[in-house]
Amino acid sequence: MTATPPAPSDEFPTVRVDVSQVDRYRFEVTYPGTELRPLTVDEGPPIGTGAGPDPALALAGAIGHCLGSTLFNTCERSRVRTTAIRTQVTVSFGRNEKGHKRIAALTVRIDCAPVDAADRERFDRAVAIFEEYCTVTGSVRTGIPVLTEVRAPPGGAP
Repeated sequence: MTATPPAPSDEFPTVRVDVSQVDRYRFEVTYPGTELRPLTVDEGPPIGTGAGPDPALALAGAIGHCLGSTLFNTCERSRVRTTAIRTQVTVSFGRNEKGHKRIAALTVRIDCAPVDAADRERFDRAVAIFEEYCTVTGSVRTGIPVLTEVRAPPGGAP
């Protein structure tokens, strides 16, 4: 049984990302209201040029980043210094019941350890609970409603 995702809340601000087509499958991702530089994303050859990560890689990067950051935060709150966190995310593909290519699984391996052996018990506790706090991974696991609207300006191209 899949848990019902939480309803949007005024407790947290919404964020916005703009994605604009540059050429064929290459897009530029910008982050309005931030100092972040644009990110180029693209499909790999033969349909794109591979100028940036494709959507599956971008999702894997988001999950790896969120899990690594959440583990770091959980260890830090537990006052456990760790070795550098290295996260590897492997994306496996399959087909759904209609035969469409889908992400079948994301496998994550995180390498790190407590710097001080005396912190092993607190480290193990942090490892046992950190995933509960990972926003992106928890959302993907539960299933996120995606509301899509395609708008065409009246009369054709703007």
